[in-house]
Amino acid sequence: MSMDAAELRAEIDRLRAENEALRAVTAPAPEPDEVAPPSPRRANWWRGALSALCITVAGILVPVSIVAAWARTELVSEESFVQTFAPLVDDAGVQQLIIDQTSTAVDEALDIPSFTNDLFDGLATLDLPPRAQSAIDLMRVPAAAGLQNLVDSSITRVVESDAFSAVWQRSLLASHRALVAVATNDESAAVSVDSQGALGINLGPIVEELKTTMVDQGFGFAASIPAIDRTIVLVQSDALLLVGTIYQLAVTLGWWLPVISLALFALGILLARRRSTAVLGTGVAIFVGAGVLAAGLSGASVVLGLSAGSLGIPAATLDTIFYAVVGAMRDTAIVLTFLGLVIGITAWLAGRWAPAARVRSFTGSLTTSARTGLQRRGLNTGRFGAWLHAQRTLVRLIILALTVLLLFALRPLSIGDILLTVILGLVVWFIVELLQRDPALVVETEADAEAAVDAAAPEEDELVSVGVDAVTVVDDAPVADAPPTTGKRPPKR
Repeated sequence: MSMDAAELRAEIDRLRAENEALRAVTAPAPEPDEVAPPSPRRANWWRGALSALCITVAGILVPVSIVAAWARTELVSEESFVQTFAPLVDDAGVQQLIIDQTSTAVDEALDIPSFTNDLFDGLATLDLPPRAQSAIDLMRVPAAAGLQNLVDSSITRVVESDAFSAVWQRSLLASHRALVAVATNDESAAVSVDSQGALGINLGPIVEELKTTMVDQGFGFAASIPAIDRTIVLVQSDALLLVGTIYQLAVTLGWWLPVISLALFALGILLARRRSTAVLGTGVAIFVGAGVLAAGLSGASVVLGLSAGSLGIPAATLDTIFYAVVGAMRDTAIVLTFLGLVIGITAWLAGRWAPAARVRSFTGSLTTSARTGLQRRGLNTGRFGAWLHAQRTLVRLIILALTVLLLFALRPLSIGDILLTVILGLVVWFIVELLQRDPALVVETEADAEAAVDAAAPEEDELVSVGVDAVTVVDDAPVADAPPTTGKRPPKR
C-alpha cells in the first residue's frame, strides 16, 4: 500500500533529521590546540578602515583643490588673470567708482581753486582798468567751477570710452607681475597688496594714462597734474599677507592636488569590501567638501556687502568686484556639489539597501511598462536599442559628463540654470531608458504573442502538474522491481 503525500513528506523530514544527528555524532572533534581560521570579514577589516580614511582625506582636499587650482591659474597665466578682471571696466558701477576716486585724487593733487587764484592774481598785476580788475575778481569762482567741471567731464569721458578698456588691460598686465609675488610688489601696478593685507586698485597708472589722453585731446593744463599715489581699498584681510608665502605652494600643488584627490577617491573605492558603499561615501564627500566652499563664498559675499559702507564703495559695485575674483571658484564648487549629489544618489540606488531595491523596482516597472507599450505600438529600436542596453553604464556616464560640461558652459550659474540642467539630464536619461531593448526580454506584437500562447497550450489528453504537491502518473513508464510490501510501516529506528 503506497503512502499518500503527507506521509511521504513526514518520512522525508524524519530521515533528514536522523542524517543530521548522525553527521553531528560522526564529525571529528577539533584538536585542543587547533584555532579556527579567522572569518574573511574580520581578516580584511583594515581594508574598510583604509578605504574610509582615503575617502575622508580626499573629501577634505576637495575645497582645497578648487582654491589651489584657481590660484595657480590666476597666478601663472596672465591671460586668465586679464580675462578675470578685464570685464570689470565694462560695469557701470566700477566705472563710476573709478571716476569718483580719480576726480578726488586729481582735486587733492591739483587744488583747482588755488590754481585759478594764482592765474587771476597774475592777471591782477597787469595794469588793467578798474572795471577789468573787478571783472577778474568776479570770474574767480566761476572759472574754478568751470575748470572743475571740465576735469570731471574729461575723466568721465575718458573712463567711459572704448579706449579706456585698453588702458585697463595694460594696467592689469602690469599688475599681474606684482601679484605673482607680493614680496616684489610693484608700486606701478593697478592692483596691489600692502603690508597691512589690504587689496586695492592703485590709481597712479590710471591717472598717468588719463593725463596723456587729456593732453592729446588739447587740455594742456592736465600736464600740471602731479603723480598720484592713491589706492582704492577693496578688502582687507591678514590672509592676503600670506599670498607671497603660499605662491610657490599654489603653483606646485594647484595642479597636483586635484589629481591626488581623484587618486584617493579611486583608491578608497578599490580597497572597500562593498564598492557601492564606498562610491556612496565618495559622493557624500564631494558633496560636503564642495558644498562647504560654495556656501562659504556665498556667505562671504553677504558679509562683504555689509562692510561696503565702511569701505566707501557701493554694495552692488563691491559685489561685482568680489564675484569677478571668486566667481570661477564658486561656480566650480556648485558644479562639484551637484556632481557629488548625483554620484551619491546613484550609488545608493545601486546598493543592497531595502529602500533602494524598492525604488529600483518601482522605476524599473515604470520604464518597462512604458517601453513595452511603445514596442507594442511598433517602436522597435532594433540593434541600436540592444547596443544601448549592453552599454547602458557607459551611456549613463556620458549623460552625466555632458550635464556637468553644460553646467560649466553656463557659468556664471543661477538657480534656474542648475534646475533646468538637472531636468534636461533626467529627460535625456529617461528617453535613453525607453530606447533600450533587452534581447532576453523581447516584447512581441499582439499577433505574435497570441501565436506563442496557442503553441504553448497543452493537448486535451495531456496531464499537467500544478503545485508542488501534485503527482503525475505515467502508465507507460518502466517500474523497477521492488520488494513485496506487507502494508506495514517500517519500524522506527
